[in-house]
Amino acid sequence: MTAIKEDVVSPVLVNQDVIELSGLMVRTSNRAEQDSHTQKIGPLWQQFMGRADIQNNISSPIYGSYYDYESDHNGEFSVLAGWVAGFTQVEADNSELTGLTLAGGDYLRFSAIGEMPAAVIRLWGQVWHYFSADNCQFERSYGTDYECYSSNEGVDIYIGVKLK
Repeated sequence: MTAIKEDVVSPVLVNQDVIELSGLMVRTSNRAEQDSHTQKIGPLWQQFMGRADIQNNISSPIYGSYYDYESDHNGEFSVLAGWVAGFTQVEADNSELTGLTLAGGDYLRFSAIGEMPAAVIRLWGQVWHYFSADNCQFERSYGTDYECYSSNEGVDIYIGVKLK
């Protein structure tokens, strides 16, 4: 087995268009995610990745979206595991799916390549470190943030921002 190169790239400011998503949703908090008895994000991804329409997907990116923030990283927020709306015929007939509009605007894009989920966990650590730095020129907007998995080995995290 060959080792997968794990690499983290510095953030890039991008102006992102609106993206319409469809998927499974939960409401949680960072505090709840620290306890294995109250975690919801891991089970959400297990349920999502177990869907036949996702297992048969080999071309459409997968999204993990964070939105409807109660306040900031200390409050509750919603998480949607999904894909671009209209990707599957199952959507119209499936009441368990939730639609979400990712807001257009300025985002900082953080990127990593490596074995999942370790690469995305490490990348989120970089995101939190970046925004906690005294000289950070951006402030999180706490509108919509999202992860985009375009391959099994790569992830981009987009954080909605505004200038300080």
